Amino acid sequence: MKKIGLMLLVLGLMVFGLTGCGIEAYFNNKGNETTVAEKKLPEMVLNEPFLVTTVNGDYSVTINGARSTPERNANSESDPKQVVFLDFTYENISYEKRNNMEFFLAQGDFVVTDEEGNILETYNIKDPNRMIQETTIGGSCSASLAYGLETDSKNITVTFIRGKGKAIAQITVPIE
Repeated sequence: MKKIGLMLLVLGLMVFGLTGCGIEAYFNNKGNETTVAEKKLPEMVLNEPFLVTTVNGDYSVTINGARSTPERNANSESDPKQVVFLDFTYENISYEKRNNMEFFLAQGDFVVTDEEGNILETYNIKDPNRMIQETTIGGSCSASLAYGLETDSKNITVTFIRGKGKAIAQITVPIE
């Protein structure tokens, strides 16, 4: 009886040992999963609309450029080396009103990095001529978001995000 129990214990340990690494990889997403950085995202082209099709309707987003500004927010706790406006345009082709709001894009729709790969925070200044606005079907909006850079960069990389953090396109934009 003791031999059978010992054999079952050894057999159980062998099975666990052989499958343990696979279980660890499964729970740590180390299997065949790839990270956002490893995935090849569709490239957006500067000044060309990128069409997005959803169950709620279609819209397009166009990255118009990135421009450096000497403007600073006197009330900001951060002191970035460089402040850059990301200029973009979006058009509501057929996106239906949701939660009593028309379509718009905002800062959460973009992940912006500098040349060193640092994720940039938005910086609290506005371009009064390019404010984010809700758009009805057929409408469009030219908008800007400011970002503070801790390093001097000649380019920024913009990843367009939709839904629950799903990266859908990317572009590298020269800073003017």
